[in-house]
Amino acid sequence: MSDHFRRTDPRYARHLDVELIADNRTHTATTGNISLGGVFIETQETFPLQSRLQIRFRIPTQPEPIEVTGEVRWIEPGGPNQSPGMGIRFQGLRAREVWALNRFFQG
Repeated sequence: MSDHFRRTDPRYARHLDVELIADNRTHTATTGNISLGGVFIETQETFPLQSRLQIRFRIPTQPEPIEVTGEVRWIEPGGPNQSPGMGIRFQGLRAREVWALNRFFQG
């Protein structure tokens, strides 16, 4: 069974603007859902599996943007009931970001 079926953190359907920085280029996209463990990015422009990238986004429960490294864990080609995109696992969320995300999920 692939990684994205073995989640330990609940996912929340939240649509946030997000910047992805890889290969000295910045891409903008939208989140489809998010958890403490990672995020699904809705985008046509995906990166290869295991690509490492920087992710930057804002949530209302924290004044400064969250910036975290992530790794592409799975690709979704899209279909009738699913947007195309990629699942990214967070690496190195700081304690204050975990706290702010938990507050955001409860709202």
